[in-house]
Amino acid sequence: MSNVNKPVIPAEVADAIEELRGKGESNRGVLLRRERIGNLYYTALVSISYDTLMAALINGYERELTDEQRKHDALREAYFDLLGTEFASGINYALTTLGINVSGVNAE
Repeated sequence: MSNVNKPVIPAEVADAIEELRGKGESNRGVLLRRERIGNLYYTALVSISYDTLMAALINGYERELTDEQRKHDALREAYFDLLGTEFASGINYALTTLGINVSGVNAE
């Protein structure tokens, strides 16, 4: 099961699935809500293909990130990359200044 492909689905679809699961619906129940018309109809479920919905129900899924979440993740990654680089440079500088050689850090 480690090579199971989890589809990435829009947040609205994930919300609809989770709401239905919270009401005790099975995979079949979720699929039926995709087909019904009226107040039991979840429009988000028809925004993805039937095959993708089936894969999400069977294999699990990952939520598609919003633009704001993508920007936040990029900024966080850049911040930690910069912080890690500066931190490593600071350690290297301090060790070198103190004349301490550490294999793999500032000595070979």
